Amino acid sequence: MSIEPALSLEDLVARQTPGMSLEQPFYTDPSIFERDLERIVAKQWLFVDHVSAIPNPGDVITYEIAGESIILVRGRDNEVRAFFNVCRHRGSRICLKAKDNVRTLTCPYHAWVYDLEGQLIRATLMPEDFKPEDWPLFACQVRVWQGLMFINLAKEGDPDVIDFDEIEQSFAPYIEPYRLDSSKIIAIKDYPTDGNWKLAVENFRECYHCAPAHPEYTMVNAYVTDGNRDRPARDKVVEAWAAEWEAKGHVTRGLRPWGEGQNDKQPIGVFRQPIRDGSVTLSEDGQPVAPLMGDLKQWDGGETLLIFGPLFYVYLANDHATLFRFTPVNATHTEVIVTWLVRGDAQEGRDYDVDKVVWMWDVTTVEDTKIIGDNQLGVNSRRYEPGVYSARERGTIGFVAWYLGRMGGKPVSDDAATCA
Repeated sequence: MSIEPALSLEDLVARQTPGMSLEQPFYTDPSIFERDLERIVAKQWLFVDHVSAIPNPGDVITYEIAGESIILVRGRDNEVRAFFNVCRHRGSRICLKAKDNVRTLTCPYHAWVYDLEGQLIRATLMPEDFKPEDWPLFACQVRVWQGLMFINLAKEGDPDVIDFDEIEQSFAPYIEPYRLDSSKIIAIKDYPTDGNWKLAVENFRECYHCAPAHPEYTMVNAYVTDGNRDRPARDKVVEAWAAEWEAKGHVTRGLRPWGEGQNDKQPIGVFRQPIRDGSVTLSEDGQPVAPLMGDLKQWDGGETLLIFGPLFYVYLANDHATLFRFTPVNATHTEVIVTWLVRGDAQEGRDYDVDKVVWMWDVTTVEDTKIIGDNQLGVNSRRYEPGVYSARERGTIGFVAWYLGRMGGKPVSDDAATCA
């Protein structure tokens, strides 16, 4: 049996067939995973946490991503700053805990001390000409918007990084009425996923698998079966719903995340639609599980998916928000963290039951970890070959086309459409 010689990344990208899944090395090869980190992950605005994770001056959290450890700290001036967790002396990690409250950022190795603005304020026994002001911590780009903290590992001004203002402007009409900055976290769950990050993202970007794999999700979301049964009829339902609620001042139209007119540095998009007849929120019985969020005054029976590029998604129901953070760990493992938010003044036991709020996305994400793990096991097989995507996987087709473009392939085709 002849064995095909190892192909370069450039060769693999060049011979990829449009409309088909990626070849095996894209999902298994550690060297390609490292290129993913360099070309994609390190250039994205990455969600870290809700701002309530560091409410007080001196509060610190660390985030591990792409081989880096990033410190996020609230300063005495109440500003949130981010730094690479690297001492300027000999490179030791400074913050060794995932969460802490500190007066200073002090390296445990040789006791170099930095203030909460990252400036070196004490280093003993240094040469006479040593100037502490020349040795601040390396800053990491950080933006706080709508209560969500984002970092970017690239240097400021990197031409491959989208201007965060573009993200803000695109999403503002959809997210601002929910006032996530004044909401509160009621649950955070970790779903370790034994699959390449691209398999996890591909799964999240399509609902071809929803009917066979997610009975609970399918029961809640009418579009899954309606779209399979009679897509034109479903489109009429969505159009009627959109017209009704636009007339009442709600934003109902989506935003394409892939293709012509999009910023290919970090494609962003919005998927907005009604849930199902008689349902006002994403709950088991379709009835409210918490008070209306933010400035909302009416239940419009809609759900909103905000796509912040490949690694972060915000799912909004009228009474709660669910945040999905995907963190690539290695070639065959992805960390998936899901966070649930409700109105800030809601009281547990009176206004909401945590189990009812988290039910749909918890059971669905547990199922997804199994699906993705099984997908990875199959992709690992000697018999694996790329397969043809269905018409219900257009969001995944768009993601794969964008990924190949970022890895050196042809520009993203406008044939790639939104999810559904």
